[in-house]
Amino acid sequence: MLVDWIMKGNESTGMTQSADANAAESVKVTFRGRGLAMMRGRKVELLVCPMCSQRTVGKVAQKGMCNWCAYEPSCGDAEPILGA
Repeated sequence: MLVDWIMKGNESTGMTQSADANAAESVKVTFRGRGLAMMRGRKVELLVCPMCSQRTVGKVAQKGMCNWCAYEPSCGDAEPILGA
């Protein structure tokens, strides 16, 4: 699960993240290969919606939902983009 990956770190890159030390650090994620979001801890900022492919900006993106189709991403569908 992505939350476990964020909390434990990615062993293949040697990067580890703790909930306290890197609270402001963000991780790029997709949702089963579609869309784009930034995860900061457990907060999701949706940048490109995986359902309608529209860009989401401003406060709506920070709320983690699509401005166009009201899609709300599931952390269970999130996959980290490695090397990004």
